[in-house]
Amino acid sequence: MTDATSPYEQLKADLGYLGLGRAAECFAVLADQAKAEGWGHVGYLARVVAEQASATTNRRLASRMRFAHFPFRRTIDEFDFDFQPSIDRKVVEDLATLRFIAEGRSLAFLGQPGCGKTHLAVALATRAIEAGYRGYFTTADDMVVALSRARTEGNWASKLRLYTSPSVLVIDDVGLLPMARDAAGTFFHVINARYEKATPTLITTNRGLPAWGELFGDDVVASAILDRILHKAVVLNIRGPSWRMREHQALAEAARRPQDTATAEQRTAAQQEGGRDK
Repeated sequence: MTDATSPYEQLKADLGYLGLGRAAECFAVLADQAKAEGWGHVGYLARVVAEQASATTNRRLASRMRFAHFPFRRTIDEFDFDFQPSIDRKVVEDLATLRFIAEGRSLAFLGQPGCGKTHLAVALATRAIEAGYRGYFTTADDMVVALSRARTEGNWASKLRLYTSPSVLVIDDVGLLPMARDAAGTFFHVINARYEKATPTLITTNRGLPAWGELFGDDVVASAILDRILHKAVVLNIRGPSWRMREHQALAEAARRPQDTATAEQRTAAQQEGGRDK
């Protein structure tokens, strides 16, 4: 620090140099507050460090969320358990404690399209990311296509790590689109690598598990995939209607109401007119 540099300017420069941007922004304001309220030195320092820690936590969380590539943000509180009574709320709440990650338990969500499988998978993966874990979302089709392309382009190992390194991987819509025959082996590589590391995979599928042999075109490979997914897994079978169909029906009913109202008014007007004619 030169004679011309004030302690304020030097401290701000040093905090910026150390990458403590939030501390550099707030230390002067907190110093004034400390003086006005009579904080001690330790109390003042604790407030500055807390501001920086909070900013760092939020920045890292935002970075993990960007990496995860979720198609939307969902929470467990937003899930309508009354609409899907086949789902045991207590089971989901237990999963929300994230014990399944420490125990290496995969999750399988079964059900027809629109019943809330992806909602629950994304909500639980989001909870994991908020707790400091790394997560990633992909559809089954996108994953096998990306890995097949990587094999051709010579970067198979690095692309495989994208799916095997996160603490939590969501593979959505298994069975929604038909898979090429060689996709079964590609899919197995991901599942097997994660199984060996005891890192959970969250699967959503609208196909019954016995039909996976047909899905992958190879009963042996399909059995090996299921064996690794289902070992210690929690399976949630959602036997309920589609959210999207419910919303569609609600919109259709709302669209009919004005017409129904107008028709009723026309009938009333016609009856009144008929009464006058008599």
